[in-house]
Amino acid sequence: MRGKINWRTSKSVPCAGMTIPVAEGLPISTRDDAGLDQALPGIRPNSARSIAIKSMAWPFTRPLEEFFGHQWLQHQLGRWLQKYATSETCFLECGPGDMSFRRYLPPGVAYNTIEFAVSEFQIHRVVKKDPRVNFCIASITDIPVADNTCDIIACIEMLQQIIPADQAMSEIRRVAKPGAKLLCTIGNGKCDKVERKGKNRVYAHFWSDAEFQAIAAKAGFRMLEHYQTGRWIPFPKWITQRPLHLPITSKDEYYNSYFVYLFEIQK
Repeated sequence: MRGKINWRTSKSVPCAGMTIPVAEGLPISTRDDAGLDQALPGIRPNSARSIAIKSMAWPFTRPLEEFFGHQWLQHQLGRWLQKYATSETCFLECGPGDMSFRRYLPPGVAYNTIEFAVSEFQIHRVVKKDPRVNFCIASITDIPVADNTCDIIACIEMLQQIIPADQAMSEIRRVAKPGAKLLCTIGNGKCDKVERKGKNRVYAHFWSDAEFQAIAAKAGFRMLEHYQTGRWIPFPKWITQRPLHLPITSKDEYYNSYFVYLFEIQK
């Protein structure tokens, strides 16, 4: 498999009949709330019955994820990935969620990814079944990858959750080759949704567009493209607890829920 990363760790944990690499020094818990905050890395367990039910339901729940999960943000990053990726690309995604971003990679290129916490179901559903997936449980603040390794790195809806954000940006820069690309989205921390609905409890930072651009520039990331998007539709809670965003861009930053970036990483 081209572009496959050799994780710099000797630590692992058994799960789903597999041996899952774990970053050195990262304590692993097996508990339902793993990943809810930065003190709880690990695996969220699922029974065999739960995995079977989720597997049957996934083809029906996935379209809802596409609709409510604002996958159109992923689609834009996917276009950039397809533009810059080649058959020799070393790609890394940090915080992959359901790992669906791998669909944009060229055939035969490894999907390297790290996640702080993962459900046993996702290991069964993706890691165990797709030979392209090269997965490691790790933190973006201590990526178990050698210097100057990656050509393209993706972070979707993640960086605003990391308390030492400067350390995360430094690690991304360390593992990237000179001129590597960073594909990134973050939530608008000062939009109408935050003001009216309240702060997202998993966010550690509530940046404006200019604030995040300044952080990225200080870390050595040169912005190539960016835009604001995501009009929030405030449904009553009795209809749905999940927020709905439409891929609409407003001229007023206050009404855009997300910022989307393509950076080039300077060395």
